[in-house]
Amino acid sequence: MDYVVDASVFLPLLLRYGRSLRGVLARNRFHVLDLTCYETCNGLWKESVKLRILDTGTATRLCRCFIEIAARYTRIHSICELDAARVMEIAVSCGITFYDAAYIELARMHGIPVASNDRDILVNAPRYGVEVYSLAEFEKLLGLG
Repeated sequence: MDYVVDASVFLPLLLRYGRSLRGVLARNRFHVLDLTCYETCNGLWKESVKLRILDTGTATRLCRCFIEIAARYTRIHSICELDAARVMEIAVSCGITFYDAAYIELARMHGIPVASNDRDILVNAPRYGVEVYSLAEFEKLLGLG
């Protein structure tokens, strides 16, 4: 099955399951924005530098792991593939960020669900005919939780 997955879901999955996500990704196709790669690695930086939950070495290894997994097992979409006017329309009409609207538009364009723990996406995606899964729902769906 195909899913759009944002960083609010990908980062916790990476932290909980690490390289074992490869098995899940072999059975499912995750679609991410190029932005997701930056957001996920930035989240690892924050876990290390700001929150001091991870040591820098672990954060760096997880970042490398994520990049390897994303490059090999996900479909990375560029913002250039999206209709920027449509994304802006969603953002303005819902009062959400352009980032969040881009995930909604990517899922809408491909007719696939989006997995997010971002309230703005969870609340607004259904307005555009997009099925949504929270992190907990997505883990269960994938047989992880």
